[in-house]
Amino acid sequence: MTDKERTPRAHVTPPDALALPHVVEAIAMCLDDQKDFGRFLHAIPRSLWTPALTAFLACTTVMPSSVSTNWPHIALLSMELPPLVLTLLAATLPLRPRFQLQCPIGQAAPLASLVAVVGPAINSVTLHLNSNGAANGRGQAISSLLLQRCPHLPRVVVCVKLNLPTGNSELSDLLAVVAHRHVEDLTIALQRAPPELGYLLAAWLSTAPATKLRLVQVAQIDHDAAIAFCDALQANTTLRELSMYNARAFGGFHGRTLPVSLKTLEWNARTNSVVDDATMTDLATAVGPTQLERLECSVFGQLATCPAAAPMLAQLQWLLVSGLNAGDMEALIAGLLSVPALMSLALVCNCDLSFSTELLMETLATTCVHLETLHVSDEQLTRREVVVVLSGTLDLPRLTSLTMAIRLSVVLDVLPELVAAGRQLRTLHLNAIVHGEMHGGAGEAKRALYRALALTQNVPFVVEALPEDTDAFVVDVLGPRADRGDRCRLSFT
Repeated sequence: MTDKERTPRAHVTPPDALALPHVVEAIAMCLDDQKDFGRFLHAIPRSLWTPALTAFLACTTVMPSSVSTNWPHIALLSMELPPLVLTLLAATLPLRPRFQLQCPIGQAAPLASLVAVVGPAINSVTLHLNSNGAANGRGQAISSLLLQRCPHLPRVVVCVKLNLPTGNSELSDLLAVVAHRHVEDLTIALQRAPPELGYLLAAWLSTAPATKLRLVQVAQIDHDAAIAFCDALQANTTLRELSMYNARAFGGFHGRTLPVSLKTLEWNARTNSVVDDATMTDLATAVGPTQLERLECSVFGQLATCPAAAPMLAQLQWLLVSGLNAGDMEALIAGLLSVPALMSLALVCNCDLSFSTELLMETLATTCVHLETLHVSDEQLTRREVVVVLSGTLDLPRLTSLTMAIRLSVVLDVLPELVAAGRQLRTLHLNAIVHGEMHGGAGEAKRALYRALALTQNVPFVVEALPEDTDAFVVDVLGPRADRGDRCRLSFT
């Protein structure tokens, strides 16, 4: 950084009509993010800061291990807050900040102290129940505090990290928070659900402004309760995002359809598990009438064979599939024939493309002609397979963004294909795979790539985050400049 860059920016003297603390506060509250918020305040004399603005900026410095600010959010990383910090948090309330409790809540006493001060401003909580968590009535105390003292609570996460017996009263008491009438975003992760969970979720879907629901590892639940949930889900008109991971208790929604308002669905089974035909038929029935924009599904290949899913798949624009074995790729590729409107495809969590790379790229070129974004994550891609992917981008005329895993040992061997792809793409993100024997040379391998690119005639790339020790001539050729806005942005991590 140069001396000129270190020079503090002079304070701006606002016009007389604006030189009032309450006006400065009102303007600050209208700003969208921390960057603009901080810039604005540090350009204004401190004498014009209100106590609330001063308190907000002081939160992080007073107790950085427990409080973090990112306007308009204040994240609390610990429940054990001294009175001085609680007083500081209370002073920020005129700004209407959004408090996020990012620490597990398993005890009622510290929560009571906190909600007494900032309860109305809390908008996100995480409740944990494990061997050291809520017990002896604290589950009921915690849920009561949230229901009574946090009236504007849009997001709740309930995480149970042990296999409790079905009749456990603490879990039932803790789940009572689902009845909060303002919760919009709900996540529940547990192995064995109490019978009332299905009914609680049904009531939430029927009465609260539900927009996002995530259920993780809900493996067992009373059948009637599961049906009640699926009925309420079908009747709901506000839910936009639904995520089900290994939620076997609800199957494929038992013949019910999903809300017409739904735009994003994640439905993933446990890795390497087998999903029976009845569940697949139910899932296809559930998604068929929807207007989904985004689908994440570990059994997409099976789903695409079900005629009932065809109407939804025909207009689907975004698809993510994870963790496929080599034997699953044939079904996936066949399924791509049913998504002609697809604009984004992500194959993540090390999908095995070892025997299907060429067929995949050929199918995309002939079927998914609207594809704009492609993400390929296979850490074992050979040089030949990397070449197939990079060369295949040239047959996808609308493709503007490619993300792929690549071994450092093959990067320089595919330089011509890399450059050719860069001439078409707007962004190219390479996730470097470093093997143990060359870990110490990872930095040098990246520098070697940048040097090779810098020596390329009419190089198509710009790199916004070059390493600090990069050669000057490389920075001159690849570094960001105002006249390089039309180049492909290359990131190498």
